[in-house]
Amino acid sequence: MENEPEQNLADDFEHWPNEPATRNDLRILATRINHRFDRIHSRFDRVDAQFEIVGFRFIEQKQDLLDAVRREIFIVTAFMFGTIIGLAAVAAVFYR
Repeated sequence: MENEPEQNLADDFEHWPNEPATRNDLRILATRINHRFDRIHSRFDRVDAQFEIVGFRFIEQKQDLLDAVRREIFIVTAFMFGTIIGLAAVAAVFYR
């Protein structure tokens, strides 16, 4: 039905396409155009909803990534602090 718009419109017209259109022909045409725009609008609504879902997932992933980076920074800082204290203790033993 949607693949042949000219044929669908010609089938709905009361007259042949080379004759003047009637009000009913124009009303049918306007109804079909309105219906197609409604379908396109509903598709955009679905796409917008999917983008919102993806946006929320990105926010969650960003927060997870930030948490992981903070955790790794804490571990590296603790390791470095422990290493410095250990080296200071070794240096204190040798320089007595």
